[in-house]
Amino acid sequence: MQMWQAVRENPRAVAYAVLMHLMLLALLVFSLDWTPKITRPPGVKVPIEAELVDLRQLQAMEEKKLAEQRRQEAAEQQRKAEAAAKAKAGAEQQRKAEAAAKAKAEAEQQRKAEAAAKAKAEAEQKRKAEAAEKAKAETEQKRKAEAAAKAKAEAEQKRKAEAEAKAKAEAEKQRKAEAEKKRKAEAEAKAKAEAEAEMRRQIAAEQEEARARSALSEYIPYIQDKVQRNWLRPSGSAAGLSCLIKVRLIPGGDVVSATVVRSSGDPLFDRSVETAVLKASPLPLPTDAALFKHFREINFNFDPGR
Repeated sequence: MQMWQAVRENPRAVAYAVLMHLMLLALLVFSLDWTPKITRPPGVKVPIEAELVDLRQLQAMEEKKLAEQRRQEAAEQQRKAEAAAKAKAGAEQQRKAEAAAKAKAEAEQQRKAEAAAKAKAEAEQKRKAEAAEKAKAETEQKRKAEAAAKAKAEAEQKRKAEAEAKAKAEAEKQRKAEAEKKRKAEAEAKAKAEAEAEMRRQIAAEQEEARARSALSEYIPYIQDKVQRNWLRPSGSAAGLSCLIKVRLIPGGDVVSATVVRSSGDPLFDRSVETAVLKASPLPLPTDAALFKHFREINFNFDPGR
């Protein structure tokens, strides 16, 4: 892996290295002695042969050796990296297998626990349902017993109530009869008393009405005389005019208002009469205060020609 990375990063250097290896290989091939060696008898000295070594060849051989060493190191690093990656992949695969086995075991354990919990819940639900059914049956039995007792008590209570109601009705009937008898007697007495009182009131009213008519017939001329003394005839008004005027009084004879209710046909004449009534306040009244209600509002005809 590192070798290929080096090739991608330095393609020119790699090319030069390969070229140097090829040249070194060619040099070695051509420099080898392929002729058979001559075997000499013992005691015969071999002549010393000197060979001139080219410095460039030595340098090439050294570079070849270094390149081979680098290649071996790179191959070793690649092998180690591949071995480590393989070991890592194996460890990862083993971890995944162990995790899967663990997850499977946990899932199985969870399934068993859920199944046990479900069975327990179903058993508890069944127990509760049976208990609820039993309680329901007991409640229904108790309700029926209570309903029977209640019905019996209600029947007894109804009987007593009917008896009491009957006795009460009879007593009420007797009481009403006595009350009606008493009411009729009281009503007759009251009607008699009211008739007598009404008769007395009518007599008194008639007497008071007679007194009022008498007082009015007595005091109206005084009132007309005082109003006429305070009246000033408007210039240009015709002779023989008259009007009906309504006067409202308060105790003591003071005039509250004076209003013409039947006009003379001359507005100036009508206003002069209203002014005269106001100027004549207070008007003469009877000394008997009981007669004032008949003088609270009076109408009289004002005729200055009379």
